[in-house]
Formats: sequence, C-alpha cells, structure tokens
Amino acid sequence: MRPNILLFFPDQLRPDWVGPANIGGAITPAIDRLMAHGTTFRNAICPSPICAPSRACLATGYEFDRSSVPDNRYSVGLDEPNFYRQLAAAGYAVLTCGKADLLKGDFGWGQDGQHDDNGQSRLKALGFTGGLDSGGKHAVIVAHDRGKAEPYLHFLQERGLASAHVEDFAARTKKPGDAAPGATYLNTDPTPLPDDAYQDGWIGRCGHDLIENACDQTAPWFLQVNFAGPHEPMDITRTMAASVADRRPPMPAMWNGEDAAVHTAIRRCYTAMVENIDRILGTYVDLLESKNQLDNTIIIFASDHGEMLGDCGLWEKSLPHQKSIGVPLIFMGPGIEKARASDGPASIIDLHATILELAEADVLAGVDSRSMCATLADASIRYRDIVFSGLGKWRIAFDGRYKLVSGYVHAESRNQFEDPAIDPKTLSHARLIDTHNDQCETSDVSALYPAIAARLLGALKHNIMRS
Repeated sequence: MRPNILLFFPDQLRPDWVGPANIGGAITPAIDRLMAHGTTFRNAICPSPICAPSRACLATGYEFDRSSVPDNRYSVGLDEPNFYRQLAAAGYAVLTCGKADLLKGDFGWGQDGQHDDNGQSRLKALGFTGGLDSGGKHAVIVAHDRGKAEPYLHFLQERGLASAHVEDFAARTKKPGDAAPGATYLNTDPTPLPDDAYQDGWIGRCGHDLIENACDQTAPWFLQVNFAGPHEPMDITRTMAASVADRRPPMPAMWNGEDAAVHTAIRRCYTAMVENIDRILGTYVDLLESKNQLDNTIIIFASDHGEMLGDCGLWEKSLPHQKSIGVPLIFMGPGIEKARASDGPASIIDLHATILELAEADVLAGVDSRSMCATLADASIRYRDIVFSGLGKWRIAFDGRYKLVSGYVHAESRNQFEDPAIDPKTLSHARLIDTHNDQCETSDVSALYPAIAARLLGALKHNIMRS
C-alpha cells in the first residue's frame, strides 16, 4: 500500500530551535516524537534563503541557478514540471493549505485561494487537487492595501477582525530605511486577535479539514501544510505570550551586551510561535491515530529557510550564514529508520525526488533533486557529498562541515546582493568556513585546507555552469 505523505512546512524556522536539544529552550514534544521515531538530517539547508525561490526549487527539483524564480517577485510557471503534478498523475490526492508561495508574484489568490484565471484554477493547474493557497504575514497586509482578495483576510473580514489586524500590523511594518531589526522584530506586543483567529491556527484547521476528507477516500494523499510562522513580525497571541513569559532564551551569538530585554522579548515570541506549530503538529498525529492512518503516513517536518534572530548582529534570512540557510529536516513513518540522524549534507530540494520515490510516482527527467530514500533506510549512507544554496550574486557549496562562500560582501545591503540582474556566474570573494568552529563565519580557513576549498569551488562552478 502506498503511504500518505504529510509535509509540515513552517516559514523561517531555524533547525536549532526544535527538538529535545534545541538551544532556544522551546518545548516541542511532537517534533521530539518525530525525531525519536524517525530520521533527522542534522546538516540540511535550503536552495535559496527566501520564500518563493526556495519553494520553487522544491516544487520543480531545479537548483537555484536553473530555477525560473530568482526572488519573491516571481511565480512558478504553470507549464513547468513539478512533483505535485507527478503525484496527481500517480493517483494521489494532492492537497495544500497556507502560504505555498508558488504563485507569489501576482497577488492573485482570490478569497477561495484558487488563483482564478477566467474560471480556471491556477492552483489546480500546478497539480493540486484540493486545498487553498493563502498569503504570508506581510502579503495579507499588502493584499488588503491593494484591494486584493485573499483567504485569510477574507476569514478575518467575516469575523469582523480584519481592521484590528491591519492596524496592528501597521505598527509592526518595517519602513524603508529602518535599521535592522526594525519594527517587525522590536514590536513584541500581543496581537489583538483571539487564539482561534491566529493565522497559524487557521492554517492548521484548514489542513485538519483536508485530512478528515482525504481519510474517507480510497486514494492515498499528500498534504503540504504551509505555516506563516515563525516568520516575523513577532505577533503572538496573549495566550502564547503567557506560555513563554518566564523563559530565558540565550542571547545572540556575538552579543554586544546591550538590549538584553529586547533580545529576550523577541526570542520569547519566536519560541512561542515554534511551540504553537509543534502543538498543531501534535493534533495532526492524534487525528491520524484516530483515523488508523498513522502507521501508513510518512510525516516530514522541514522549513523553507532559517532566521538569523540577531545572531552576529544580523536579522531575517537571505544571507549565506548557516542560521539563514539551515533548516530542520525530519522524517517519520513506514520504512524509515527510528531514532537515527544523518550528519551528511542535505537539501530540501531533495524532498522533490524523495517524495516521488516514496509515492512510487514517476521521477521527472533532468531535475537536480536526488532521492534521500537510501539514507532514510540506513542513516549511515550519505546520499550527497555537497549541497548548494544561493541568492542574487552569492553562492555556497557545503559538505556538512565546510562551506565555500562566493560573492557575498557583508557590508552590502540585501537589495544590493539580491538583485537578480547581477550575473550569477561571477564567482568572487570566495572564503572557506568551518561551520563547526565559527558561528559567525568570520574566518577564512582556505589557506589551512586548500584541497577542501578547491574541491568545493570546483563543485560550485560545475553546479552554476549547468544552468
């Protein structure tokens, strides 16, 4: 019997904030259970550390340099092959909820989340047979400002809560010229929304409804649950705030000793969002058990990219630092080794090929994605030697410990290095980082390990020139 596949996909979740050994002190029993009964990839990264490119690479199986989505202003082409369509062709119900960000470029969700185009659902054209696509935290506000219909905004309007939410976000929005971290982080006041109207709770309920219906059908199902958190702003409910009020999360790496209360408040909010997602995951496991579906369901927990969270004086993502490109990656289910971990390099681009193999669906020719199934059966097997990530004019090659970074200049703004008009084939400012011994990635060890640097540079050049 082919398995059901549940992909839990939070936005902007760094890997060291989940699991029993997480540094943030987050209490994550549901994720702990996945790790105890499944396989964890400790050195997983994303193909590009912003939402739309990362998710497009996952969908299509192409590395960043072969992807048609260089930044958040673009959408995946409806004529591009993707693994969702392959699953549907193999007889799966292919479901989604939350912010898929595959059609992010046009703000055309519609209140039903179908991206209607003259009566045709663009979401279905991508291969989804059910569910909806909604905006992320900031996109919901932009949709409101532009007069665009969007599902979560429509839900808030029906509840009479839209105006309160929009007004609240006006005090959380980073204005042009704001110095990081800006209001999106510094405003840690609770949202005026009640718990049952909080965006991730709404997304979680959408997914519950999809599973309830899918479990009553005969076809196997795939569901991707795309949470809005723990992406900034730090908009947690009063209940969530109370749950972390006494927490003492660690100060950022390379902390200058200032603003301890500010960092504590920000990190408490981030922790509360992580714990809320974990709580929702626990309800999904309970639902699957009640439906006698858990033993035939593979659960995958990952994220589209990480979050600097003030480490090394940096915020958000988009950077080649491990806290920005690193993601959690955990599998649990039939045929997957229990309580095992792989230290080899991994990329969420490889969920594409892995999910297709698990579903016994046809693999697309010519993609860059590689199946992880050998490692899921035996965690001692490295299914890859090197993985890649990039954005704008910087690129990295990573072997699980050492990382070659090319094209990144710390003094440049995000807009400067993210501009897709810059030729991505230009390799410059190459540095070798020992990620095990350099949290803030300030030391170039290429002179100490010239063979490693040469190997990674060669792999990076080969990967880029294939585009």
